[in-house]
Amino acid sequence: MASGAANLIAFETALDQRDIKYAEHEAAQPAVRIGYNMENMSHLDVFFWFDNDGESMHFGSGVIAHVPEGKTEAALRAINAANVNYRWLTFFLDKDNDIVASGDQILAPNVVGDTCYELLNRTLSICDEAYVKFMQAIWAS
Repeated sequence: MASGAANLIAFETALDQRDIKYAEHEAAQPAVRIGYNMENMSHLDVFFWFDNDGESMHFGSGVIAHVPEGKTEAALRAINAANVNYRWLTFFLDKDNDIVASGDQILAPNVVGDTCYELLNRTLSICDEAYVKFMQAIWAS
């Protein structure tokens, strides 16, 4: 059975093979942060936290958009629409009034690196597309 540390190494190996830069992230369990410049938004960090039991992991985005005071209702409508229209991620408004996304994944041995790389790509793509809709909802209201 794999461990969280072994799964982190498998993902880092997959990133190294694709020449993708990352940084190990300080957390209670093995974790990594990958930062990307995006097409629609300037930058997005994606985090992967590997459960110590080696069986699952949690992933999430950094701030996708900040919601100014008075725009929360419009943002929540856009977040709800995104949660209906996109798979793989759940968007929510955090305590700082920032829109972020997260998900969980059960990990199968021998494909951890490829699984996490696919989740990274899906997270980046979905967040970049949803960003446009969040901005339209926030600033058009």
